[in-house]
Amino acid sequence: MRVFYKIIILFLTLNCPGVSMAHVEVDLRVQHYDDLLLSQTDDAHLYLQRGELHGENRHWELAWRDFQSALKNTHDDNLRLDIWFYMGRMRLQAGMPDEAKILLSKVIALDPRYKSARLNLARTYLALEEYDLATDEMDSFMSLLNRPTPDQFIERAMMAKSIEIEGLSKAIEGLNDGIDRLGPIVTLIELLVDSYLEQDETQLALSAIERLPGSVKALPRWQLKKGDIYYLQMRFVDAQAAYQNGLNTINTMPTHRQLMPAVQALKNQLEGKLIY
Repeated sequence: MRVFYKIIILFLTLNCPGVSMAHVEVDLRVQHYDDLLLSQTDDAHLYLQRGELHGENRHWELAWRDFQSALKNTHDDNLRLDIWFYMGRMRLQAGMPDEAKILLSKVIALDPRYKSARLNLARTYLALEEYDLATDEMDSFMSLLNRPTPDQFIERAMMAKSIEIEGLSKAIEGLNDGIDRLGPIVTLIELLVDSYLEQDETQLALSAIERLPGSVKALPRWQLKKGDIYYLQMRFVDAQAAYQNGLNTINTMPTHRQLMPAVQALKNQLEGKLIY
């Protein structure tokens, strides 16, 4: 039976453009758990694992049924906590943030240090457009980490920017904290510069660029950014110097690099801004 199933799946993959290999692999794993559950009908772990796979395939009702079966078949408090988490995350993925909020809040009430639940609750608040709560929950999640990643600082900043009135300031505060803790990560600096510019804080934007290592801030794209900021400050001589520095850097690159489309586009921008 299993061999026959694999043959059918292989046929669908080769002949049906809408069927992806990843989808097929998940289906095969679901079939494996189907087989196991024929003889182990009260194994909560198997129901939980199959439910996760149904969730990957966006088969929400099948996933929900398996999670409920997992709950019915265990009295282990830690496992029940995990099941509630997966149920909450699945509801969020299925576009039901109100239900997700109830389930994930329940997990956190029982275990305030459940990191994945806090992260997903922050994303749930974002989906509900409760931006203050999303940012606060993201802060709680990140406080549990030894070293948050740049992407997590960026996600937190984007949540904060959605808050009315003081949101941009909260985003900037969080980005500065990320740079202080992780160093001058380019993605963090870039978002920080753009955030300062949204506040018309051009000098702070320039100061943020200066936090980059010398070899990075000398790159043409950062010289272009500096030139544009100088123009906003009406420092036209400085702007022209920055554009020229960026162009000079490109002209000293090996030919094969100069011919790259991204470099050509950057060169065109710099040349277009120079006044000869």
